[in-house]
Amino acid sequence: MWCSAKVWVHQVDAQMSIELAVLMPVVLVMSLLVFNLARYLGLGMKFSAECSHAIVNLGTTQTSTIQQLGNPTAVKQAIEKNMQLNDLGEIEVQVHERNHFIAETTTFSFLPKVHEYICTLRIKPWPSHFVIAGVSFSPPPFMVYEYRLFVDPYRSGVVV
Repeated sequence: MWCSAKVWVHQVDAQMSIELAVLMPVVLVMSLLVFNLARYLGLGMKFSAECSHAIVNLGTTQTSTIQQLGNPTAVKQAIEKNMQLNDLGEIEVQVHERNHFIAETTTFSFLPKVHEYICTLRIKPWPSHFVIAGVSFSPPPFMVYEYRLFVDPYRSGVVV
């Protein structure tokens, strides 16, 4: 009788080890997903604020006659300087002239054209590939965060 009770105690101890071995890879992969999502949201909020400040301060200033669509390089440099991404991601800034207020059929309008700044942040997830005990973590190569802002190119500091 004493021998059978001793075997039962060892079976309970081994069950916990097996549960830990089965659940640990899943928990690690889930923690990597949460870590990357938190980093994406944090960098995205900081990126939105930096884009807004850079576009209002640098992108809406008077432009020369040669460069009619704002100054995307100065905006990009200001954002990169304040974000300090290093190798975490890449920043791209584009400027397009938009005419959202005019119908497609009209040929002339007195309504002003606006400049649309499209700032894109591409964040590299960490790690790029991870496999533990048959459970793999393979995120996309980049997580993309995009910020758009419409400004009036003829009035400094006016955001539409």
